[in-house]
Amino acid sequence: MEDLENFVSDYTEDKKHLHLAIGIIREKDIEYHSFSNNKKKSMIPPENMLFEIGSITKVFTSILLLEMEQEKLVSSDDVVGKFVQNVKNDYLNKITLKSLATHTSGLPVLATNHILTKKRSNPFSIYTEEDLTAFLSNADYTDSIGSFEYSNIGMGLLGNILCKVSGSTYDELLKKYITRPLKMNETAVMLHSEQNSRFLNGHASTGRRVPHWDLSIYEGAGGIKSSVSDLSLFVQANLNDDHPIASTLQKSHLPIWIGNSNRYFGWGEDKLLDKCILWHNGGTSGFNSYLALNKELRVGIVLLSNYSFFTNSLMDYYIAQLIKWITKKEPSQGTMIDSTGKKIFEAIMQR
Repeated sequence: MEDLENFVSDYTEDKKHLHLAIGIIREKDIEYHSFSNNKKKSMIPPENMLFEIGSITKVFTSILLLEMEQEKLVSSDDVVGKFVQNVKNDYLNKITLKSLATHTSGLPVLATNHILTKKRSNPFSIYTEEDLTAFLSNADYTDSIGSFEYSNIGMGLLGNILCKVSGSTYDELLKKYITRPLKMNETAVMLHSEQNSRFLNGHASTGRRVPHWDLSIYEGAGGIKSSVSDLSLFVQANLNDDHPIASTLQKSHLPIWIGNSNRYFGWGEDKLLDKCILWHNGGTSGFNSYLALNKELRVGIVLLSNYSFFTNSLMDYYIAQLIKWITKKEPSQGTMIDSTGKKIFEAIMQR
């Protein structure tokens, strides 16, 4: 796209360390673009740079559930209580694996005993399986079952259950069911040494470098690292029907009426130009991502950025004030990459 720079200019402005990778996907073709404000040129091809993709991981976890259901290892209608056997709580027998995958279990965004401020720089690393067990022992969100409530702890629990049932790590499940069949060789939670050399540093919205996140038992909710080339292959697989896991991906595209709305396994639904798109975004303390596709037109998009849309410490506030004092200008605000992605995707769909 010749005019792509015009679409991204608002987002790229004032981001000194930015690497932005974009994949534009059609049924038989993938087109890569990249933007960098870093004066030190990288030898790594932009399409092979690795980013934290945050909550886009949830789409993968939901597809793992559907793949394991196809092998009859679990059923999406199994109650959660079946797999949390050291906890006696009737609420867990009222919600299912499908409830977790569609964010309709009533579980909150985070467990109530997860205090993020204990370790702001890496807040999920300190939450243990014992903490999860303690939370589930007393959890009761019966009144909210069937209503949409975006839940990191719910999707983390689902990933945890799938690992326990299979006796595998999350990465082993990913490789078996998704990344190996789709030849996505750069997508994993745990990176090997060569991949780590291509794993970008993440930055808060102020530009301050921040540590990478370790998701611990939340890895099914946001632990994956990937590249724009791999995620473009994933989107392309969702647009085509002639690959090893086509039937599972197609099932994830089907709406399920729950409560008073349509829900999907992992995906969100939106409207662009009066057409339905399936999408998900992701954010960690140093990265922001967006992925969307339209089955009717057979097009999709991936955007990966090593800038977060939020700040996660008081230090960021003081840095912003210092920048304002030195430059006499308001510091750039953290913005989600979604709006940029939607503008580009609309242009692609119109063409």
